[in-house]
Amino acid sequence: MSDDSSSSQAARPGGIQRVMSNLGVLLGGRAVNAPLSLLHIWLATHLLGSYGFGLVAMMYAFARTMGDIVDFQSWQTVLHYGLKPLTQGDRSSFQKIVSFSLLLDTSGGLLGFGGGVLISLLAMKFLGWPPQIHIIGVVYCVSILFMASATATGLLRVFDRYDLLAVQGTVATIVRVIGTASMALGWASVTVLASVWIAAEAAAWGTIFFMAAREMYRRDLIRGLFQEMRGIILELLSGQFFRTYPGIWRFALNTNLNSTLALAFGHIGTLVVGAFVGPTSAGYYRIASQIAAGIAKPATLIQTTVYPEMARLWRDRAMNRLYRMTGQIALMAGGIGTALLLLTLFAGRPLLQLYIGHTGATEALPVTLWLLAAEVVTVWGLPLEPLLFTTNRSGAAIGARILECLFFLPALVMMVRQYGLSGVGPATFCGVTLLITIQLVLVIRAARSPDGLAA
Repeated sequence: MSDDSSSSQAARPGGIQRVMSNLGVLLGGRAVNAPLSLLHIWLATHLLGSYGFGLVAMMYAFARTMGDIVDFQSWQTVLHYGLKPLTQGDRSSFQKIVSFSLLLDTSGGLLGFGGGVLISLLAMKFLGWPPQIHIIGVVYCVSILFMASATATGLLRVFDRYDLLAVQGTVATIVRVIGTASMALGWASVTVLASVWIAAEAAAWGTIFFMAAREMYRRDLIRGLFQEMRGIILELLSGQFFRTYPGIWRFALNTNLNSTLALAFGHIGTLVVGAFVGPTSAGYYRIASQIAAGIAKPATLIQTTVYPEMARLWRDRAMNRLYRMTGQIALMAGGIGTALLLLTLFAGRPLLQLYIGHTGATEALPVTLWLLAAEVVTVWGLPLEPLLFTTNRSGAAIGARILECLFFLPALVMMVRQYGLSGVGPATFCGVTLLITIQLVLVIRAARSPDGLAA
């Protein structure tokens, strides 16, 4: 295990400084994206009403859920296995990792699209879809194909181009705002809004892949890539690839499983509320969750920047710096999140009344505050899961997610059936608290083991 006092490490900026630098870049993008997102919500709810907006939110939640289920989170594979050959100038090995990651993205996108179409055709009643969205609901599954962009995300992160990620993050929102505003010309409908959201996914997908390809070209990493992509199929079939990179398939499966389990706090809430309570409440929940996530975004963005830095510290076995950065990130994110929660206690109702009126605000405010409280608990534990994955303890991280889901999903259904929209918040808060507690116990136990987190 290398010492933190290494002169080469001290000579270049890293650790918390680089995390904060990248966070500042992403926050610059959010400064543009956040008000545009709120503008889009206002336009959509005023042009279509809460019921129509809720129908689109239900379709989006279903498509996103299907996309996340088959998503291998391959950006983590690019970071975990691609950073070392990239820094060592081993272009062939880096291109093989990128090719493998692209294959995962492509397979996941196609599986998600096929599964989404099949389920939406066979389970419309179970999903709570009324007849008016039966056709567009199936068509909306096309958007799943454009949700598979993890490789491009991983490339921009490993190249430290967070400025481009900030730009890409606003593309979908800009398309949504322009498309939704155009409905004021007289063609407002659920089908049009759904089509706008599909176009937004496609635009974001095209943008991030173009930027990632351009960065690859600038670093002379395109040359030979297509040959590696053709060869990777043969290596996978023969098993040579997995012998060269032992553990990579298990890592990819674990990140996929963890992503699937994380859906419990993603779009499952919209699906459950829509199925048991109806589209209007689903729309209110979508608005509440988006506002809560948007308010907490300055803190949660820290997790986006911390993964690459943890990978660098783990690569260099700078364990003291890794532990120290984990504590610093927890304090920083938790402090920001807590301050934002207190701010929302005073500003939440006026904000919701502006977008969905007095009645909608009355229904949505309690769940918004509960969801934001859950976000605050999450940001206090932000570095825990990245630390477990970075230090090859993905099994422990997944075990924590499984325990959380075994509690949360039954509790969510029970609470929604009993209390409607009001039941989502307490179930989510308790589930998040359980998850972070388990992750904290796992990290402390690992740190106290004889070999630390390397065990």
